[in-house]
Amino acid sequence: MNVIPACLVCSQQVSVWNKYNIRRHYETHHAESYLGLQGQPRREKGKELIAGLKKKQSVLTSSRDISAAAVKASYLIANDIALASKPDCEGEFVKTCNLKAAEITCSEKLKFLLILA
Repeated sequence: MNVIPACLVCSQQVSVWNKYNIRRHYETHHAESYLGLQGQPRREKGKELIAGLKKKQSVLTSSRDISAAAVKASYLIANDIALASKPDCEGEFVKTCNLKAAEITCSEKLKFLLILA
C-alpha cells in the first residue's frame, strides 16, 4: 500500500515524504495561524487534528465494510434461491432470506429484528 502524506490542517497531499517538504508546506500555509500555540495548547491542537483525521478515515472504512457485507448477503440469498428452487414470493422463504441478510449486514441489531419477526 502506497502511503501519501497529507496535511492534518487542510488535508492537502504533500508531494514527497520528507521533513523538508512537510515543513515548507506548514510554514507557507499554516505557520501564521498556529504561531501563538506553544507547549500544552499546541499538543492539544495536534491531538484534536489527529482525532478529526481518524474520524474521517473511519467513515470511509465503515462504508466500505457495509458495501462488502451487502454484496456478500446478496450472493448468499441468490444461492439460497437457486438451491431452494422456490419463487421469491413465499412468505417464510422471504423471511429466512431477510433474516440471513440482516445477520450479515447488521448483526448487532439482529435481536431486535427477531423480536419483530
